[in-house]
Amino acid sequence: MAKKQTIVGENLTPTLLKELGAVDKFPQTPASFQPDGNWTNNYRIWTCHGYRESGNQTVGSLQITRNVDSAKTFVLKVRQEISQTDGLTNVVHGTIKCRINKLASPVEWKLSSLFLGTDQREISELSSNEDGQIAEGADRVTGDWCLFEAVQRLAFEKQASLDFDLLEGMSLSKHRHHLSYRGTYPMKTNGGGIPLHCFSQLGRGILPAEYWLDDHHRLLAVISMNKAYILDK
Repeated sequence: MAKKQTIVGENLTPTLLKELGAVDKFPQTPASFQPDGNWTNNYRIWTCHGYRESGNQTVGSLQITRNVDSAKTFVLKVRQEISQTDGLTNVVHGTIKCRINKLASPVEWKLSSLFLGTDQREISELSSNEDGQIAEGADRVTGDWCLFEAVQRLAFEKQASLDFDLLEGMSLSKHRHHLSYRGTYPMKTNGGGIPLHCFSQLGRGILPAEYWLDDHHRLLAVISMNKAYILDK
């Protein structure tokens, strides 16, 4: 008998992530957490293959650490690890200096990318390094990892919207993007529901994304089509 395969048939949300077993509950935000302070957020990278019963899995991790280094800038340290379908693992390290503005606009950055084989040894011919910088005054530019930081400092109000150009992966320029506050939605739990705040991102050249935060402005999940970054511990 063929295994039951129920099509998900709706957009991913935190409540649906819970139904699919991707998350039970999000970590509690420490009382000391300040979006404009020093912090580290760890995320699982989870994908849905379209069915409720099978094919959904954690494929990697993302760690973002924020450290203030001056009155005008802060530094993001990024480590992303993703398992590829061919058994390879891609590991990216990044250091991004950002302006303290609404978009966390990058000033300069260093990225390194390497691939590990099935034996966990580095495949040297696939490794790469990249340095970049943006001229002073380019305040409407941000990066996808920078948005993980910037959205935590935005007000929970309908007027909280941003227009910007996006650097996808800190390398590909995507123009005419818009981020806006959608409102509060309950995440269903066994004891009722908890309020989550949602920002949505639309723009040229990428799939739509939603950013889900708790009342303390901590980013709990980023969802884009079949992929979700889920706060973990």
